Amino acid sequence: MIAMRYCCLLIVSLATTRRVSSFGVSQRSQSAMMRPTLTTEQSLINMSNDDNDISTAGDPFDDYMAGTSNELVIKDSILGNGEEAKLGDVVTVKYQGRLLATDKEFDAGIFSFKLGEGKVIPGWEQGLQGGFKVGGKRSLKIPPSLAYGQRGAGDGVIPPNADLIFDCELTGLANGPIAETIATLGIGLNTRTLFSVLFILSIILPKFGIGDKGFI
Repeated sequence: MIAMRYCCLLIVSLATTRRVSSFGVSQRSQSAMMRPTLTTEQSLINMSNDDNDISTAGDPFDDYMAGTSNELVIKDSILGNGEEAKLGDVVTVKYQGRLLATDKEFDAGIFSFKLGEGKVIPGWEQGLQGGFKVGGKRSLKIPPSLAYGQRGAGDGVIPPNADLIFDCELTGLANGPIAETIATLGIGLNTRTLFSVLFILSIILPKFGIGDKGFI
């Protein structure tokens, strides 16, 4: 009888112990599933840092400071839908130039030049490439090292070590000898200019026996 009671107590004890152990394993498994691994934790940290960077990062164009920034920054206000400017193109740009420190205008107009020939300041050469299409409007903030440097320009109109801002609109681009001639003359390349050049040629060339029946 005693032996039977002992056996019953032993069976109950083992059964209880097994139930407790099974519950403990289940809890640990759930904890392991819910707890991120080291890699996941690092990812969460990185995501948190990225979020912070996004929320606190400023606009490089707006953050540009005259006298301290030394890199060209650009900002597109209108994305053009025409042909994209590239090296070797004769581009026609309508522009306004201002001193960044005072916002005083020092020049404005329409100008044509061959991109990549070094006929303009480096800030223009670099700033008018890269996704700038006909019809587009782009602003450039240019440090002295990419503008007129220590010498300035225009008899003091642009002082030494001046940071500049240009608002530019790409109104046209072309290739070929006529376009390059117009760019060399420093006049705007547009439909009116081309028509005027062709009209003058139609008058002059027949005198030399060339194209005496009209346009070439």
